[in-house]
Amino acid sequence: MAESAPKTEDYTRWATDHTHHASHLPESPPIPHDSNTLLVSQPFTQNVKATCATGVSLFNDPRNHPDAVGTILTYAAKQTNFCPSEGLAGQIEQFHKYITKVSTFPGFMLTFDKPTSHEITTDNLTLMIDDIIRAYEGVVDADITKIVSSIEAMANSIINSSSSGAGPVLFTQMTIMGNSGDPSLLLTIFYTTLQMKVSTSGKKTIASPQSYTIHRKVFEVLTASLVANAEALFKLLGNGTFEEWLKRVTSGGGPKLSCLEERHLDAKKET
Repeated sequence: MAESAPKTEDYTRWATDHTHHASHLPESPPIPHDSNTLLVSQPFTQNVKATCATGVSLFNDPRNHPDAVGTILTYAAKQTNFCPSEGLAGQIEQFHKYITKVSTFPGFMLTFDKPTSHEITTDNLTLMIDDIIRAYEGVVDADITKIVSSIEAMANSIINSSSSGAGPVLFTQMTIMGNSGDPSLLLTIFYTTLQMKVSTSGKKTIASPQSYTIHRKVFEVLTASLVANAEALFKLLGNGTFEEWLKRVTSGGGPKLSCLEERHLDAKKET
């Protein structure tokens, strides 16, 4: 029997619930709760364009849904105090709450949730990149160039950080994916935890050998539900863009200014 479509009260409950509890969902994959675990995040978007729409049209026009999804994700991040752009430390507990908040949004339907296990026998980053690329195959049609750029950026964030270098690090890739000529969107969250070490030369690198698991979640954005509940969603969540989400959840910071921020600055100049 198919689940009933989300109602306005479901969205209201989600937006006003601060418990971040997901009792109706399958148990989430383990996320380290060790406060010493660092987190590095490098999200990206694919086949989407910021429209900077405002008001109810942000949600009732599918062409604006990439920004609508960014608004939803930014709201979830703010509600859970998840902000990787502020630094690598102190984000693990917030990430756990963020994943739960995103997973319970009524307009997202979980379509894939399956881990894949791997083994590292060398500290060669290229081999890990190959593992992550394979983790996407058959799940979503991700842009390999963007996957690689994201992984390299995460590795550089750790290598160039002021942390001691040794210890566990959670790496996460989150994406908003569109399809050319199709308004449907996917949201993906992939993450894994790796043990890092400091080599004899003083360089931070991946400890080897070690086993690791890539956790993979894929959500379908329920386009019709966002449209049907557009007025309520705008009242609950307000305006936003996916650029604002990228800026907040990118380790080291995302785009310098979102288009809404640029528009605000332009308006001030005109006055």
